[in-house]
Amino acid sequence: MTLGQRIKKLRNEKGLTQKDLADQVHVTFQTISKWEKDENEPDVTTLRELAKLFGCSMDYLLNEEESHSLYKASVEEKPAPAPVEQVIKTVIIHQNEAHVCARCGKDIPEDDLVSEDVTRKERHGPHTRSVSIGQTYYHKECLNQVKAEREKEVKRIRTAKTSRSKKLSWGWGIAGGIAALVITLLIFLMLPACKESIHPALGVLYSILIGYGIFAMIYCILSGSYIGDVFLEMSSWSIKMPGVIFSWDIDGVVWAIAMKITLTILGLILGALVIGLAITISALLAGVSFPFVLIHNERTGYADAL
Repeated sequence: MTLGQRIKKLRNEKGLTQKDLADQVHVTFQTISKWEKDENEPDVTTLRELAKLFGCSMDYLLNEEESHSLYKASVEEKPAPAPVEQVIKTVIIHQNEAHVCARCGKDIPEDDLVSEDVTRKERHGPHTRSVSIGQTYYHKECLNQVKAEREKEVKRIRTAKTSRSKKLSWGWGIAGGIAALVITLLIFLMLPACKESIHPALGVLYSILIGYGIFAMIYCILSGSYIGDVFLEMSSWSIKMPGVIFSWDIDGVVWAIAMKITLTILGLILGALVIGLAITISALLAGVSFPFVLIHNERTGYADAL
C-alpha cells in the first residue's frame, strides 16, 4: 500500500473529508488530493502531524507493507534513528512538497512559495476585529498580480464614488439654485408690492444672489461640509407650546379645542420660520464657504460626501 493510499484509508476511517484534513494540517484540499493520488508527498513536519492525527507512527505511514504493530505504535514514543534510505526519502519528500496556487491552480515549487492570511470580520460587542481563518498560497508573481488587481479595483471603486458624489452635489445644487432663482424672480417682478418697492434691476440681482446661496447650500450639504451640521442644528430648534387649562363644560371644551387649533397653527408658523431662518443662515455661510469647500472636495475626491 502506497503512502497516498494509506493516507486516504486513514482519513476515511476517521470520517474526514479532504477539506477537513487539509484544514487540520494547514494545506489546501487540492494538496490532499495529490497526496492520495501519489502525485505528491508531504514533508516530514506534515507527516508528524498526520501521524499524530491518525494515531499511528510515521513508520506505518511510510512503510509500504501492512503492519498492525506499526499502526498501533505510540506516536509519542521517540522514533528510532532513521536508516540512510529513510533520510534520503525524507529529503525527496521535502523537495517534492508543493502547494497549489490559488490564482493559476498550478503546483508551487518551494523556492517560489508565498502565502497570505485569509481573514474574516468578527463583531465582539461594539468592536469589530479581523480573525485569521487560514492561509492562501501563491506563486510570488501571482501574488503580485493579485495585489495589483486589488489596488486597481480599489481605485475603480473610489473613482466611481467620486464621480457619483460629484454629480449628486452639482446636480441637486444647480437644480435647487435655478428653482430658487426662478421663484424669486417671479416674486420680485410679478407681485405688485415688490414691483413698487424694489427696482427691477435690484430684483434680478437679489434673485441671482438667492439662487447662488441655495445652490451653494445644497452643494455644501451633499458634499459633507459643516453647512449640513449648521442646518440640522438650527432646524431642530423648537418652541414648546403652553398647556391649556379649561373647565369641563361645553364652553370650556369649545375654548380648549379652539386654543389647541390656534396653538397648532402657531407652532406650524414658528416651525416654518425656524426652517426659513436655518435656510437663510446656511445659504449665507455656504455662499462664502463654497469656493473653499469646492477646492477641498477636488483635492480629496469627495471623500466626505454623503
